[in-house]
Amino acid sequence: MKLVGLLVVLAVLPLVPARAIKTADDPEAWKGLTAEQIARVKKGEIVLLDKDTSEAGQQKRMIEAAMIFDQPIEVAWKLFRKTELQDRYLPDLESCTLVSRDQKGDLVDFHVKLVININYRIHHVYDDENCYLHWGLDPGYDNDMKRVDGFWRLYKIDGQHTLARYGTWVEVSSIIPDFLMERLTKSNLPVNMEAVYKYINSGGTFRKPGYKGK
Repeated sequence: MKLVGLLVVLAVLPLVPARAIKTADDPEAWKGLTAEQIARVKKGEIVLLDKDTSEAGQQKRMIEAAMIFDQPIEVAWKLFRKTELQDRYLPDLESCTLVSRDQKGDLVDFHVKLVININYRIHHVYDDENCYLHWGLDPGYDNDMKRVDGFWRLYKIDGQHTLARYGTWVEVSSIIPDFLMERLTKSNLPVNMEAVYKYINSGGTFRKPGYKGK
């Protein structure tokens, strides 16, 4: 194509703004963390924030976490989008199966085996612009959980490091004993967060002990 013709084509093409990735300078990046907790995160620790938000007649917990991955934000985001691979690294997750996926999100079936079997279907929603993944139960499925909501939000620190904020809200189902819910939401969270940390930092190669899949 001649130079004049190329310039004409470029002139009529719509201007597409560069993706505005959120950075760790964003006021929301460190919201809710104390100065001491921020310092711990920057030293490489996984910091957990456990909040009891019980309501009358209900047990409800909001649990948050913050950590820094030794991976570029593009790599971390790509790995988080592969929601059907979580059984490769999460200890208590027996299996998960992708039901459907499009550009906006997916549906994944989860099977947890503790003292009893727990089955539920999660609807994940992708916000690629903000590197924000959030989820909740699929209301059209016969879930063994009453409520499971959560999110991962990523912030760019530099070309090799990413700040991650995590949150989850869980309500006890009438068929699940309180002690099991406590184990799922609070007692096991440090182990699960450590598994996520290893998985992302490894670039997706980490596998939990005993995993027999690919």
